[in-house]
Amino acid sequence: MKTLLLMLVLVSLNACTASSTKEFLGHAAANAADTQVGYNQQQCFTVKNQCVQGHYETWQTSDGVEGCSCKNL
Repeated sequence: MKTLLLMLVLVSLNACTASSTKEFLGHAAANAADTQVGYNQQQCFTVKNQCVQGHYETWQTSDGVEGCSCKNL
């Protein structure tokens, strides 16, 4: 169920144009999936340092912003 919710939110993110809306929806989806996310260098630094027992990854958003996540295991 969480995976389905996450996929729906991610698809919705593609339709949004405002980055603040994308970040809000991204954080909501991450909370539902027990994941931390960040959308800039400072946030990703914090997420990476707090990702002790999780899976950390980075990406670039469609508008060129650095993104990252830590999926808790």
